[in-house]
Amino acid sequence: MGEWSKSIGEKGEFICKFIFENILNFNSLIENESISCIRGLKHKKSTSKSNRTTHGIDGLISYRNPLEDHTLDVGIISSKFTADTYPKYPSSDFKNYLKDLAQTIECFGNSKKKNEINQNYIEVTKTETVGILVWLSNESDLNYDLISKVDNIQIDSDLVFDKIILLDNNKITFLYDSIFQTKKHFGYENVDFVYHNTGLNIISQQQSYGKIFPLNYLYSDVIALRIGYKETTYLSIFINDDFEESQFSQILNFAKSFDHLNTVDKIILQFRKYDYLINEKTVKEKLSMFPMYNLSQNLEINQFPSDFRNK
Repeated sequence: MGEWSKSIGEKGEFICKFIFENILNFNSLIENESISCIRGLKHKKSTSKSNRTTHGIDGLISYRNPLEDHTLDVGIISSKFTADTYPKYPSSDFKNYLKDLAQTIECFGNSKKKNEINQNYIEVTKTETVGILVWLSNESDLNYDLISKVDNIQIDSDLVFDKIILLDNNKITFLYDSIFQTKKHFGYENVDFVYHNTGLNIISQQQSYGKIFPLNYLYSDVIALRIGYKETTYLSIFINDDFEESQFSQILNFAKSFDHLNTVDKIILQFRKYDYLINEKTVKEKLSMFPMYNLSQNLEINQFPSDFRNK
């Protein structure tokens, strides 16, 4: 039983490493770190006889935030991998995982490790710590939406954290199908993440794209990628949803807002489900309001699919 649990844990760690290094481009991933617990009694586990002394961190990343000047983001990653399907009622497990990660974040704020990371960066005036709970299932559907099953739970009031992001099968499949498959097709060096103007990134907007993936983008079901390939610049926008007439104009306005991307030659919109036989008439009707786009020239619409677990 112990060996089986170890194998499950190792597969979870392998997939987590793949997500942050191969999909999201982080070259600073520190694995299996440990920090001291400064709230030993408060963070004591119910099954333990003694106060807590340490917190384990499955993954640790840091980067300058391209969406906010002079800001350092630190991501604390907790990896949970379920060999079979997600629990039918996941709230209890989720609350335990959340509590453990929140307590780790609380102690990290006063840790030697945080100070070491801060000293690696200059001209930083603010540090934000983001918790990332990666909870994946080997047997549940690739597009299983765990987030919607736990988004209304009551969080313990004594937990100290600013932000924790949950990544489930559905979210990782989206990142894999969009980012990784694009890099695989065009080459890593030719693909960049696009940074929108937040009003807080005046310096960063001097170059509005790059290799750093802002963790705040993990909340979004829209990913915008800049592709420079064979003297052509593409803006590829992935939407983690089926094509819908009601949102199509919004997506085109979103694409239009990135006209500062050093002359985009073609915009590619990619939906989970799109059938040109059914949807093209609607598309052309909407395009009458966007004369700068032409389906046969500078606009392409596709659907996209893939399995992040078969690496």
